[in-house]
Amino acid sequence: MHHLLDTIDFGEIDGYGDPNLEKYFLDNDYWERVVEKPTFFVIGKKGTGKSAIYRMIETQSHDKGAIVSNKDFGEFPFEKLLQLNDNGFAKPNQYQTIWKSVILNLLIQNISKLPDENSDYFCEIVSYYNTYLKNANELHKEIISKTSKRGGVLHGDFLNLSLESVNGSTYTLKEENITRLNGKLEELIVNFLLTRNGSQQIIVQFDRLDDNYNQYQDTEEFFQSIISLFKVVYSFNQMLRAKAIIGTKIIVYLRSDILRELSFRDSESARWYDFCFELNWSISQMKNYKESNLYKMIMKRILISKVDAMDYSFDDIFETNRIELKKCGIKKDLLGHLILQTLFRPRDLLKLCKTLQAEIVSAGKFTCDIYNSAIKKYANWLVNTEIANEINPILKNDYKPVLDLLRMCGGKPLTVSDFSKRYSAMRYNFTMTSDELLKFLYNTGLIENTWQTTGRYDHTKKIWLHRSVFRNEGEFDRNLNFKIFDIIWSGLTV
Repeated sequence: MHHLLDTIDFGEIDGYGDPNLEKYFLDNDYWERVVEKPTFFVIGKKGTGKSAIYRMIETQSHDKGAIVSNKDFGEFPFEKLLQLNDNGFAKPNQYQTIWKSVILNLLIQNISKLPDENSDYFCEIVSYYNTYLKNANELHKEIISKTSKRGGVLHGDFLNLSLESVNGSTYTLKEENITRLNGKLEELIVNFLLTRNGSQQIIVQFDRLDDNYNQYQDTEEFFQSIISLFKVVYSFNQMLRAKAIIGTKIIVYLRSDILRELSFRDSESARWYDFCFELNWSISQMKNYKESNLYKMIMKRILISKVDAMDYSFDDIFETNRIELKKCGIKKDLLGHLILQTLFRPRDLLKLCKTLQAEIVSAGKFTCDIYNSAIKKYANWLVNTEIANEINPILKNDYKPVLDLLRMCGGKPLTVSDFSKRYSAMRYNFTMTSDELLKFLYNTGLIENTWQTTGRYDHTKKIWLHRSVFRNEGEFDRNLNFKIFDIIWSGLTV
């Protein structure tokens, strides 16, 4: 039956560029949750499907009659942005002027696409767009690239993008001081939205702001720039709501670990959470895992990609039998066991399924050795690629010493006191205290709380219970034992 396994397309692990995403996207009414409701920020751990939702909202906008403009910041000139901090603001507000310029000009670009609008405000917007912005290919990038700071003031050199139009234009708004220009553009946009004829939704979405942030020389300045963006988006969207302007807003997609870092740096961040939609794929009760979105996601991809209409189970497709599963230490069905090897994120599960699929197809059979080989490759990817990308920018020079410390801890349950002794034995000047580091490791999913209790039916038998941030949530409890998550331990010892 491995010929069947070879036909299954689990899709790409990153929804951003998957050409078949629309076929097997698991839609949990995201248009209603993100567009229709007062959602300003879509938050989720790395690999939880933010980019997939971002793409599908743009795709669905055609049927909804909305104008959705998706702006990719994966190759955004952040280093240039970080040179444009506005001295008129103190941290964490110093990038607000430039972010507001980006947002207002993107809205101008979108509004110019509207049909059947002929008010004076609309004509002025179209005239500004045709004069200054029409020749821009990726406006959000060009605004940053073509803005300069002279005499402590930000100047919009991007206003010369369409120089040919400017020379023949009678348009009078020729303000290059971005602060003053922002005021005029905001007034123009608000007046148009208050008096417009149509009701088309106008949405601008920002994604992949966090894609390469571990590569920036100054990650602290990066955090400050994103705080400034959140402040501008929050204030602008709230201003529109206060004026009863419905259907126009800016939506930002961001990793939850970065949002947590922002909250450590800005006390006002608490008010953003009321306007966050947080993606959560956790399964608190594994006995009900077949009702979970992770299960539905995998089975939908199998259903759509298999070549016949027969109803195969996951074990059928992977051609497993009880003997081989038992040798691998798998007590129940394979898919439920695979989910437990992930951080309960779609990307992890897809990567693991694809890795196991490739190993089985290559070998022509499912055996314990094949399974262990796939787990080893997956664990190496999870720890040294996915987790590394998340924790490297925070730990910086401490990254490798922290991994060495974890290896010293081993794969068995330890007390907080045990950890402190190993922490001290490293004789390394960690940036975080022992307690701070444990909380950080827990919040990133590398460790879990664990404790012993008596068996449900046999009170003489001791069993271990587990609690993690990505499964049943809850804060790290220093009064309980902790344990390195099994798959993380596998990746650390590859």
